[in-house]
Amino acid sequence: MILQLTLWSGIVTLYLGIAGAVGFFARQSITKRRGAREGLLAASYSIALFIPATALVMAMVEWPMALRIILLALALATIWATYTRPSWIPEFVWRRTFTHRYLAGVMALAALWGINQAMAGSSAAPLLISISAIAAAAASSGTALKASSFNAG
Repeated sequence: MILQLTLWSGIVTLYLGIAGAVGFFARQSITKRRGAREGLLAASYSIALFIPATALVMAMVEWPMALRIILLALALATIWATYTRPSWIPEFVWRRTFTHRYLAGVMALAALWGINQAMAGSSAAPLLISISAIAAAAASSGTALKASSFNAG
């Protein structure tokens, strides 16, 4: 049960994070003329990541179709919200420290899944994923702490 819960939580949070990246990079490429080529390239990369992630989510037969469609709708709403930045969403969501903390949380979920998978007697691959996810979570949360202390000073 915990193994499935961590897997699904990791997939959902990572998928919504990728959707947020699509909205962010699309906004950057359209609103900022300086470095338009780099912005367009970043937007293209995030879209190229979002499309297979969407295919993966839609192919998860363990989830009811209604749940997969709701998750796709949430991802599209995330893209829209990140692109338009409506005033009703708190300002802290658009700060870099929030994205670093979000990534650290997602990586912690991935690490938890890998550790549970390894404890269940699976191959060493989940343990390697856990080690990578722990390193990414530590790097992201460390960056968030540095950025928040820099912004405070």
